[in-house]
Amino acid sequence: MNRNSFLILAGVTAIAVIAAIVQVTQTQRSMMTVASNSERAFPGLAGTVNAVAQIDIVSSEAKFSVTRTDKGWGLKDKSGYKVSFAKVKTAIVGLGELKLLESKTSDPKRYERLQVESPDSIKAKSIGVTLKGADGKTLAKGIIGKRRAGLFGAGGAGTYVRRDGDEMSWLAKGAVELGVKPNDWMIRDIVNIEAENIRRAVIRQPDMAEIVITKATPSGRKYTVAGMPAGRKLKDQEEGKNMAGGLWRLGFEDVKKAGEIKFPEKFNVAEYETFGGLKVRVEMTFVDKVVWGTFSATVDSSVGDVKSLKKAKDQADKINATATGWVYELSAGEGEKLTTKIEDILEKKKAS
Repeated sequence: MNRNSFLILAGVTAIAVIAAIVQVTQTQRSMMTVASNSERAFPGLAGTVNAVAQIDIVSSEAKFSVTRTDKGWGLKDKSGYKVSFAKVKTAIVGLGELKLLESKTSDPKRYERLQVESPDSIKAKSIGVTLKGADGKTLAKGIIGKRRAGLFGAGGAGTYVRRDGDEMSWLAKGAVELGVKPNDWMIRDIVNIEAENIRRAVIRQPDMAEIVITKATPSGRKYTVAGMPAGRKLKDQEEGKNMAGGLWRLGFEDVKKAGEIKFPEKFNVAEYETFGGLKVRVEMTFVDKVVWGTFSATVDSSVGDVKSLKKAKDQADKINATATGWVYELSAGEGEKLTTKIEDILEKKKAS
């Protein structure tokens, strides 16, 4: 084959390849449905934010319902424990604003790639969501899949969705935050007091052995640990401050109605007193090595001035309004800190 013949053959081949690519692309485009810019993924939610009375969530981690009552929004499966209204509103509005852009696949074998597979699977990354009105009527139902951040530039995201009764999956414009576990929806603030504000803390064991931490002034930096065994030293000079911070951003993992967790006659107690007069008491017990606790708050009027006592009363009222009637599964770190034994913070004994 001479040079000219080769070049001609190469050119013809290139043209054929390009033509084939164009044909495939056109075929794919003809098979793809592009939705109207105004077509919403869940049209039943249009203008009905206040009509939603229940949100059912199904994920590989949990199945639960968030419901609205005359007392506000709460977790049906957690005896009505309060959830964040901001979270509820964001979820409803976010779902209502999702707009379909283009169809993707109706092949169940390809759902997993877009995370729109059935959420019942233990490995599923999808989230099933159903919104109902007060009459039980379904307003919206579907599966929320993978999010594509930045699809429309800064701040603009896309989300893969599959609507109930529709095998076709879609790319929708918009994003929605749906927690996959009940505690993703809970109001998880019980108490939040910085270590610097604590003047006295007592960590007491069921056998009445206790650690007492004190600080002389609000601006002071030194915490004194009372009850140190003779000849023993703290592992770290910051141990006192660390324990004084037991109520700082305290978190929990689960919640039950008071009485669902049985407390023994003798149990762990942690008591914290602030320079402003607030007193917080935490009563705890272990269930399968997990710490469960109740919270209550009072005010010591002999401590602090009028302004600080007013603040302390407001804090106590808020804590009691949130925690009364409930028992909380504490996060591992918080539970460990509030049940610390003296040996846990001391240097190991030297071998004799």
